[in-house]
Amino acid sequence: MTILIVGLVIFFGIHVLTATPLRSVMVGAIGEKPYKGVFSLLSFVGLGLMIWGFGMSRYGPDSAIIVFNPPSWSHFVTLVLVAIALVLIGASHGKGYMRKWVKHPMSLGVGLWALGHLFSNGNMNEVLLFGSFVAYAIFDVLLCTIKGKAKTFEPEFKSDMKAIVIGGALFAAILFFHYNIFGVSVV
Repeated sequence: MTILIVGLVIFFGIHVLTATPLRSVMVGAIGEKPYKGVFSLLSFVGLGLMIWGFGMSRYGPDSAIIVFNPPSWSHFVTLVLVAIALVLIGASHGKGYMRKWVKHPMSLGVGLWALGHLFSNGNMNEVLLFGSFVAYAIFDVLLCTIKGKAKTFEPEFKSDMKAIVIGGALFAAILFFHYNIFGVSVV
């Protein structure tokens, strides 16, 4: 579980860093492009360690650490939240009404995806992984709201339709491939 925790600290640490004055200091010292390169590299390292650590923690003594037992109906809640999350993530790249109303659809989508998984997963490694994503999504939405980072634009209905199609297609693909990729059945 140590590798998972190190990955979480690196990944979310570098993302929280962008909200501090230290980001401006680093950009001033090395420039915008090198900063983004270092940020991307550390993000990928953290993500890789999270994936590797999570996979390792699913088999072994750490897999027996149970925080809570999910109720039998929890997988239905997970499916609904993940479907909504994927549509919101699709909406984050367009200029539709969903993005205008929700303001931060990417962060909210990631948060709902993680929250949905928390409903169905009660082992310590799962709670750490998905709980970290929920906590960061809340942090990001609050920070962006405080800073007033919502973009203004004229919404287009076709952008919302694209988000629904993209989200639906991703949801169908995940339903189909989830077991093959993650070893966990969704139904």
